Amino acid sequence: MAYNILSGTVIAAQNYLPTDVVYGNIVSGNLSTSDASSVINIPRVSNATNNAILTNVGGDANTLTCESNLTFDGDVFSLTGELTASGGISGSYFMGDGSRLTGVSTSGGGSNLDVYGIGNADGDLQVGLNYGSVAFDAARVWTTPSSLNVGDLVRIKAPAGVSRTNTLTVNAYADNDIDGRGLIVIESPYASVGLCYVVSGSYRIL
Repeated sequence: MAYNILSGTVIAAQNYLPTDVVYGNIVSGNLSTSDASSVINIPRVSNATNNAILTNVGGDANTLTCESNLTFDGDVFSLTGELTASGGISGSYFMGDGSRLTGVSTSGGGSNLDVYGIGNADGDLQVGLNYGSVAFDAARVWTTPSSLNVGDLVRIKAPAGVSRTNTLTVNAYADNDIDGRGLIVIESPYASVGLCYVVSGSYRIL
């Protein structure tokens, strides 16, 4: 039995002219025992990293790299570095202290509160600061929100005109309670109270 060993450059005609002039060359054959390291126009991956996401390099369709700072294991997407977006970013919640977030308003005790004015009438309270925008000339009832998240703050500021006669009653919605009671009563003008929703159906006075 004999076999041949071939070395050097093998070229095969890719195109022919009518005059039998060969131009343009290709290599053909079985590459099952080769790593094809010298074959051109084959996308190759550099910096192979477990779970890394592939990105293009320099606009070259044949050059890819594994981004070791950008990984996804099927459950967790991990980014080392900064994330920028021209659109919105949403999530069911964000972890961390949020110390570098900007442009965020909150009703939960931050420097900015949503503010709601309630006139000389009964009214529904909302998360944020609720204040009497008109002096009372009769007793009024303001009711806590029907739907809240634990940690929400409802703040109440009574207006002028509140007295023992023209009371402001803060009524807990449905079967909710405020420090174990169904309501609290404010009898002084410009008095204020803060309510924190601590567990489902229950407030604590701050």
